[in-house]
Amino acid sequence: MGMRSAKQEWAAMWPLPLTAMFGIAGVSLFAYSSGIFMEPMTAAFGWSRVEFSSAFTVMMVTGLVGAPIAGRCVDAFGARKVALFGIVPFALCLAALGLVNGPIWQWWALAFAFALFTCCVSTPVWITPVVGRFQASRGLALAVALAGIGVSQTIWPPLATVYIGAFGWRLAFAALALTWAVPMLILALLFFRDRTESDAPGAGAAASADPARTVEKGAYRKAFATRTFICLMVAGSLFACISYGTSIHLVPLLRQKGLGLGVAAGVISVTGISAIIGRLSIGLMLDRMSTRVISICVFALPLLVALLLWRADNNLAVALTAAAIFGLANGAETDVIAYIISRRFPHSMFASIYATGASFIAVSASVGPLLAGGLFDRFGSYDYFLLAIVPMALASVVLVALIPPLSAAERGTR
Repeated sequence: MGMRSAKQEWAAMWPLPLTAMFGIAGVSLFAYSSGIFMEPMTAAFGWSRVEFSSAFTVMMVTGLVGAPIAGRCVDAFGARKVALFGIVPFALCLAALGLVNGPIWQWWALAFAFALFTCCVSTPVWITPVVGRFQASRGLALAVALAGIGVSQTIWPPLATVYIGAFGWRLAFAALALTWAVPMLILALLFFRDRTESDAPGAGAAASADPARTVEKGAYRKAFATRTFICLMVAGSLFACISYGTSIHLVPLLRQKGLGLGVAAGVISVTGISAIIGRLSIGLMLDRMSTRVISICVFALPLLVALLLWRADNNLAVALTAAAIFGLANGAETDVIAYIISRRFPHSMFASIYATGASFIAVSASVGPLLAGGLFDRFGSYDYFLLAIVPMALASVVLVALIPPLSAAERGTR
């Protein structure tokens, strides 16, 4: 039997990307709802906002070590086993955040435990079966799964607000955990399955889905030393630095450009909608067009965003256009990276390679807000950060252009 068509893949496996989407929405649950908890918790314990936010430093450091290990576990044992192992402990650790009782070391300890089990339900876990089982429509399937990030931005903040109002902030953590974990466990048990023999490209009587999960000695070292991995990770890191720096400082930047606080907040909402649109659109394009052309265009978008924000003084239309393009770029970049890794490297190594790369990108992302804030403190204007975006974006474009193009065989056999 030959490879399935895109229509056949969706007819047979449509619940899988949707299950992965809800899984990914849970990964960033605390990140997107934390702002709702910040005020009541800092008021209750007399913490500064820096002390409250220090939990994210603990989580990032834990993730740097834990995410690649979780990726190896996925490659060795399968994503289904790792996810089912992690769902309940993740939810329990999220609920346990409501047990903190004042000392900052408790907050750090709970953040560490939460981050540890977050690795078991992280993005590489959810998308590995998607890239393994979808071939003809892999780009779109990935886009649907990764749309969970936009779903998270949309549903968790208002839900956290409702739960805090109804139950108080302590029980709100448990309520959020149950809201995600109960349906997630059911969906994972029913629909979240690893790649099987019938999913292998060109599957037939003699086809093998995944050569054993064992990976030959030195394969990871060779993969990490390839031009594809190095260029993709450095380009992704530069993009993440731009993206997070702009995201965190976009409201004060727009305020400096003469827009009111309410208007600036409204502009921000456009980025979430355009991110989902961008993600799905790029997913469709990746299945049909040159990956190199798409990558260059996506990584060049921050140049246009910087130019528009530079010219956004008291101009709502320009600010909205910049926000829409910024969201489009953010939605597309993650899809491009995941798609290239899934096509260029063996499926038996995907989770490890993706998780390791994501860890490096996360470190670079944390530099972006510091760079934007530091330049503003030094010069009293965000225009210098917008200028700094230009060489970083140009460098990222050059790097993705240096990635060898996918061969016809790579586009259809992994």
